[in-house]
Amino acid sequence: MELDQDNFDNATLLVINNFEGGYYHPYMIADLRIKTNEKQRNFLRNSGETMFGLDRSAGHSLYYSSAKKTDDVFQNLQYIPYYKFKNQASADFWTILDNNNASTNWKWNYYGGINENKLKKLASKILFPQFKKYVDQFKWSDKTKQIVYNDPKLLFHFIYAIWNGSGFFQKWSKKLNEDVANGLSNNQILQNQLNLRSISANGTDLSAGKMVKLFNSPEFDQKIIDKKKILIVIPLLILIGGVYLLIKNKK
Repeated sequence: MELDQDNFDNATLLVINNFEGGYYHPYMIADLRIKTNEKQRNFLRNSGETMFGLDRSAGHSLYYSSAKKTDDVFQNLQYIPYYKFKNQASADFWTILDNNNASTNWKWNYYGGINENKLKKLASKILFPQFKKYVDQFKWSDKTKQIVYNDPKLLFHFIYAIWNGSGFFQKWSKKLNEDVANGLSNNQILQNQLNLRSISANGTDLSAGKMVKLFNSPEFDQKIIDKKKILIVIPLLILIGGVYLLIKNKK
């Protein structure tokens, strides 16, 4: 079973809008666009140029086919112009930032201005192949795919897991496959996933509590569930119309 790109895009946009921030660049600390204390500087020291949670340094293999020269965030900046992009979505995404001289012009947490919507769509296109790669790598059964792809809350949880990292995606996939094989209901599977998310990292619930609130909000219904219903209804109406015309023409 294949995942619909539109369903993935809708959930990814909701992740970005509710869980991820805007722009950050290592230069911001040096030029005081961000005023930080020592604890914050230590936290940000390992972060590369980042937009919507996509880190150009840490997520190198998502965007580039060239091997990464160094893991040092600041040293890596000098090599970025020479890396070869892996796909068009990555090229378009980071080129928008480069053409706008974001590293020197954009403020912290800036969402891209007139380029915001385009950047969000490109971010989704970048992540879509990675999601499918994880699904194959962590051996989702056809039944597992069918359940997750048709359950907006489970799909959202696993799309956000791309940001959380492959280790979490793998851990949660193992439990997911077990629960599907044991015939648990969607609600039971979701609750087990949220419980795992809430205890997966020291000192943080990886937004499990925030996710529950979002699932119960009108925004989630409007942005995910209602759009999913539309995507189901439109093909059905087209099918009904085709059958009607076929019968009419035979009369």
